[in-house]
Amino acid sequence: MPPRLDDDTRAAIIADIRAGTKSRNAIARDHGVAPSMVTKLARESGNAEAFDRKPTAQAVKAAAVDAKALRARLIADLYNDAQRFRERSWAEYTQIVTGPTGVELVTTKLPPLRDQQAGYTALAICLDKALKLESINTGDGAEQGKTMIGDLRAALGLAYDAIEAQESQAAQDTDRHSTPTE
Repeated sequence: MPPRLDDDTRAAIIADIRAGTKSRNAIARDHGVAPSMVTKLARESGNAEAFDRKPTAQAVKAAAVDAKALRARLIADLYNDAQRFRERSWAEYTQIVTGPTGVELVTTKLPPLRDQQAGYTALAICLDKALKLESINTGDGAEQGKTMIGDLRAALGLAYDAIEAQESQAAQDTDRHSTPTE
């Protein structure tokens, strides 16, 4: 059985719990006790909710709003990055060239084609990711999925009806053309 906590340590742990500025594990580390002891003292002192990890509806909504705001900022940054890659792909290009007279800087009107291609590949990646994040932020992804599934269901229904009609017509044609055997 572990030794009983002295009153000063107990009081310090409870003060940290009530302050609400540290995690359970940080409090345990600071006072040299097990995290379960911190949880037990939180319950005993009437602060059981201090380390409750069950999210409330409000906290979930707040986290969703925060995530949407972060995605919006990232979308803007990705569009800015794409613009910078495009500008860089068409800007003057200075490179170090070693020639018969030694090292010199040579500036060309445009970057080499491989550098332009790399710039446009990076640009395309930025745009693709920005568009995907936009569909998440606007909810279009889920709506598009619902629409696509609904359209597929309707098309399958039409195809089923057409097959049924063909089979029915074929059965009628077979009945008309068959001769009774005597």
